Amino acid sequence: MVNLRKSLNRLPHLIAFEAASRKLNFTRAAEELGVSRVSVSRQIAELEESLGARLFNREHRRLSLTQAGRALEAEVNPALHQIADALKSVAGAAKGTRLSVTTTSAFATYWLMPRLVDFSNRFPRIELDLVVADRMLDLAAEGINVAVRYSATEPREGRVRPLLQEKVFPVVSPRYAARTGLTQASDLLQEHLLHLSGIYRPGARWPSWFRSNGLEPPPEGSGVVVNTYINMLQAAIAGQGVGLAGNPLVDPYLADGSLIRVPGCKEVVRDHYYLMDMTRDREDAQIFCDWIMEQAGKAVG
Repeated sequence: MVNLRKSLNRLPHLIAFEAASRKLNFTRAAEELGVSRVSVSRQIAELEESLGARLFNREHRRLSLTQAGRALEAEVNPALHQIADALKSVAGAAKGTRLSVTTTSAFATYWLMPRLVDFSNRFPRIELDLVVADRMLDLAAEGINVAVRYSATEPREGRVRPLLQEKVFPVVSPRYAARTGLTQASDLLQEHLLHLSGIYRPGARWPSWFRSNGLEPPPEGSGVVVNTYINMLQAAIAGQGVGLAGNPLVDPYLADGSLIRVPGCKEVVRDHYYLMDMTRDREDAQIFCDWIMEQAGKAVG
């Protein structure tokens, strides 16, 4: 009988090899694995030494598999994926009826979570695993069943339905000490603005909004710069400045008066929130998707 512990003592190295052979780039393999390029390069070198065979041709800015590397790829890579699928299958069976749902932190905080009480009351047998992430997850690799994604284009994974479309406009707290009468778009040039930085696309930022209103935008030094949508909204609610926010996420604060729309300002239509069902006719996923579409219809209505 084969001693698996002895034979597979290079399993982490094989995982590095699988990524490197697929990407044909040590840097991209390292990014996928969440390690350094040096780590991947070292693991490949150690694997080659233990096998006594060179697996990659390392040319200038180019990586290719040797004959031994192609042979190893053909046998090992499918086996690793088979093992991963088996583990995922067992883990999924152990979870029973739990349905994994992912969305961004802002959508989860301001739109989805306040409504989940209704879902739990109506469908108590369906348990949810809410995966909140602002980075673009690999839905298949993470075992995600349903996703809500904000995108300029319709995603190509799973069964996709447009859920909601965002419109952005200036909002302010009644507690904010305005420098002007705040009755028209040009007044905002003299106000304390809350600027978004980081991953957000131009349409979520003040310069784009000002230009759509026919105005030259002020510099970011005219206000506070924050790096998350949640922090921006909280700062606006606290009266620290004027925020550029959008429905549906800001709707609860407009409804309770925590924030008000600045009058005389044009709203800008932006991207869609898309609902993605990654399952194959799974009943609990269908129930959740129908429920969230119903909630979106109420929000629009």
